[in-house]
Amino acid sequence: MNDLQKVLLENLKEFIRVCEKHNLRYYLVTGSALGAVRHKGFIPWDDDIDVAMPRNDAMKLLALKDEFKEPYFLQHYTTDPSFPYPFMKLRNSATTFEEGLLKFHKINHGIYIDIFIIDGMSKTSTLKNKWKNALMWPVMYLIYAANFWQKPRKNTFILQILLYLVSILLLPFKINNWLIKALDKSMAKIPFEEATLVGAYLLWGGNKEAMDKRIYGPGVKMKFETIEAVIPENYDAYLINRYGNYMELPPEHKRVGHHKPSALSTKVSYKDYYKRKKRR
Repeated sequence: MNDLQKVLLENLKEFIRVCEKHNLRYYLVTGSALGAVRHKGFIPWDDDIDVAMPRNDAMKLLALKDEFKEPYFLQHYTTDPSFPYPFMKLRNSATTFEEGLLKFHKINHGIYIDIFIIDGMSKTSTLKNKWKNALMWPVMYLIYAANFWQKPRKNTFILQILLYLVSILLLPFKINNWLIKALDKSMAKIPFEEATLVGAYLLWGGNKEAMDKRIYGPGVKMKFETIEAVIPENYDAYLINRYGNYMELPPEHKRVGHHKPSALSTKVSYKDYYKRKKRR
């Protein structure tokens, strides 16, 4: 494991600790589930961890936000008002991970794991509303653009002033976070327990995320580096649906992480990083 992966694993351990204490369902998903099956841990070039939870469990986790030990912070639009997504991240506040997409947002910028929410997508075995997932992304970009509120820094002053102007124009979408709440409500329309097809709307799989709920099932524990973590019970069907022949390694030129942080430190907190940057 590299230094980033070591911090991510500690994030995952803390997440699992709280979930197991309160009997909350979760699953490693996407590349993290693939890594558990194919590599017994991280895909060697991976730079994140993705987990997903049925909505009821995710909302219980959110209510338990204060149970996470320092320096961990459960990020959600209700705990970090300028966070522009209707899912969660568990951040290590003693570290720095500044992403290009979020670098101009006044939020916690610690190294994180993503916590996606699994909702019902259809009460039958057929996905009827195939446009819903695609239509959510334009709404997401409006929410994202309405949250540029970080104090301008010298080296990006002009760009940030322009972003401020964008946020002011989109201020009606930000008031009381009504748009992100509406998006959240739309995703939760079909309860997980009543659905046949379930999935996380804001994962990158699009309609591929709509899977038979039995694929997730109660989950099974799988070795992930030095710990065990839960993955979908029928992980073979899950991974085939997402990746096809998932045991085949991709070409070498595709063996790269998909996050490109503009600042990364496993030792310096994001707050200290910004203080130092301000003095430059």
